[in-house]
Amino acid sequence: MELKITPGLIQRLHDLEPRLQAICQISGIPGCSIGVMHEGQVVWKANLGHRNVELSLKTQSDTVYNIDSITKSMTAAAFGLLVADGKVKWETPVRDIIPEFASLGDELDKQITPLDLLSMRSGNTMLDSMSWQGNNYIFFKKSETIALWNATPRQGSFRNSFLYNNWCYAVVGVIIEKLSGQSLHDFLRERIFEPLHLKNTRMTDFTPDEKRTLCYAILDDRSPVAIPEPAIGTGTFMEGASGLLSTVDDMFVLYGAYMAAIKDQTSRRTNSTHGNPFKECTTLTSGHNFLGNSISLREQTYACALVRCQLPGPLGMLSMNMKLMNIPPKNVMPNAAEGASSRLCFYHQGLMPGSSANVAFLPETDTIVAVLANACPLGDGADWMSQMIMEVIFEAPVRHDYESFARETAAKVLDHLPSLKRTQEANRLVGTTPSFPLEEYAGKYHHTQTRFWVEIAVVKECLSICFMGVKMETYELRHYQDDTFTWIISFNEAARRGRFVHYYDAVHYLIRFADDGQGIRRLYWHCTRDTGETPYLFLKSQV
Repeated sequence: MELKITPGLIQRLHDLEPRLQAICQISGIPGCSIGVMHEGQVVWKANLGHRNVELSLKTQSDTVYNIDSITKSMTAAAFGLLVADGKVKWETPVRDIIPEFASLGDELDKQITPLDLLSMRSGNTMLDSMSWQGNNYIFFKKSETIALWNATPRQGSFRNSFLYNNWCYAVVGVIIEKLSGQSLHDFLRERIFEPLHLKNTRMTDFTPDEKRTLCYAILDDRSPVAIPEPAIGTGTFMEGASGLLSTVDDMFVLYGAYMAAIKDQTSRRTNSTHGNPFKECTTLTSGHNFLGNSISLREQTYACALVRCQLPGPLGMLSMNMKLMNIPPKNVMPNAAEGASSRLCFYHQGLMPGSSANVAFLPETDTIVAVLANACPLGDGADWMSQMIMEVIFEAPVRHDYESFARETAAKVLDHLPSLKRTQEANRLVGTTPSFPLEEYAGKYHHTQTRFWVEIAVVKECLSICFMGVKMETYELRHYQDDTFTWIISFNEAARRGRFVHYYDAVHYLIRFADDGQGIRRLYWHCTRDTGETPYLFLKSQV
């Protein structure tokens, strides 16, 4: 049944506001901006909380937020423009564009195409904690992108697995720059943002902006603490994955144009739409990869930086919520819009320390739901709010208790680091001592595949670990057992230092040293979540 805009819809959305505020309170979100477009019209906006808590500055629909991984859909669209221009094909091997790509890889690596990267089906995992640790500080330069990719191991089957990897879009950003002869932010601005007359959408350029929200971490009492903004932006590593800023007002224009192009090009079986900057939309929005974590009977695929799903069905499949709900007692994500008519939905989510975002759109009803927030909260509150709003728009007969889901995920986030401490203690061998004096462990240890390094130093009666020589990224390293040390920290310290508080497991916080017969010369670390059973090797510099 076709839905039309009625005063009843607007009233239902207005009546939802107390529940949205409850999600913010439970998740600890200091401020967010929400917008709904339906049947092609902006029908409702809500601005909750503050963009600057200390100065009591409220959020507005033109408040500028980091949109994090929602950037990826624009990077994918930019690549589509190059395909339409005849400069490249979706199936062109990346090595044909960048000869040094996969120089350390096997034959499968050499077959990787841009479409493989855009749809997360390369099978390669990113070395995420080598990119950044705390305080949103990025350790690598954009010029190192290809060399870093060449060090990524394959953890999934090539073209037969979904393995989310931010570095895929870092590579695509470099490809766009090489083929276009422009910087990524200039290309996006000239080809997409300026034609659409967007007012506040741009690549992060690290200049002051009075409309910009601050970024916050959430302490265990749900109070916010300001942290540095994400350092991904113009000219940085992972710019194509997570560098954009935008507003709810601009989201309507941007995704409204995208939806119009999708509908037109699909119906006319063409790759362009007159007066619309988006091209190659049928490829951009086709399902190229199956989401391996879905048990839905309806479609759950990954297009080019968009999850493509059929409602009713689970949403938030890229969210931390999915990982938090995917354990007892709930086991699965809720069936969003349950009982409502079946509709195709596209969405993506974004998350960095200090920011989170969710944009969903349904072309059949010209619907957009955008939620932008200024915190990495206790659970993905933007995801819960988006799902709640869609239930109201489509008058789903079954309404879920999203406040209960939010409380469940928040409790698990709050307990994550404490639970890792408990796990470490439960597995610890009591009564062991280091094999050598602490001074023997000190020194610089270099990863064998990249230029990433850590420095171990003696501080009073224990060790410290410093990542890449960045002093603010120094942590106490305490004896755990034998020649293994732990650097796990409290929840509040992790939050104040701008770290993800929900992300890694217990072995990530263990550093194991090894004697090669001439003393301590090796260090082993599970530095990423997808390391597998074998930790990465670091070798001590010879002085």
